[in-house]
Amino acid sequence: MGSRVIGFVLAFIIAFSFGLWHDTFPLIEHLLWLLGWFLVGIGAMGRIWCSIYILGHKNAKLVMDGPYSICRNPLYFFSFLAALGIMFLTETLFFPLAFSLFFLVYYYFVIRQEERFLRKKFDQLYLNYTQTTPRFWPSFKNYSEPQYCQVSSKHFRLFLAQVIWFFWVAAFVQLFEELRLLGVFPIYFNMF
Repeated sequence: MGSRVIGFVLAFIIAFSFGLWHDTFPLIEHLLWLLGWFLVGIGAMGRIWCSIYILGHKNAKLVMDGPYSICRNPLYFFSFLAALGIMFLTETLFFPLAFSLFFLVYYYFVIRQEERFLRKKFDQLYLNYTQTTPRFWPSFKNYSEPQYCQVSSKHFRLFLAQVIWFFWVAAFVQLFEELRLLGVFPIYFNMF
């Protein structure tokens, strides 16, 4: 519930703010926009990749292959990239920096809570996993993947519906910018 409230407040601020790069350094504005879409794409693809490995297995089995061999929380990592990309679509540096700070602090506590659960459930297997696999920032040093994965088609379909929201939100950020440029939305906040 709290994250939804924060999301709506953030959407309101984004809707009525304007990046000062637009008039001062348009090249920076365009590079931020390009970086934003790149990160949204990488984040969405990463989440789909994670879903192939975790759906139908979460909390029943400790998944340690594929994206879970590069970090213990790849769903959060790829969600971070996609959401960071959306923040770069605001064509400011303020929103990506503020979002990164919020996300990394908030999810630090979420991840710690999940780790306690996994330690209880999987005991030594999980402790061994933590010794070889980073918590959040990926490392391909121990990458491994099975030749085949069994995927629940129902869970995968539902997961794809969740991933599409990153693109919808990104499109709304773009729509807000166009409405501000057309004078439909007033500008209350100017920021770099």
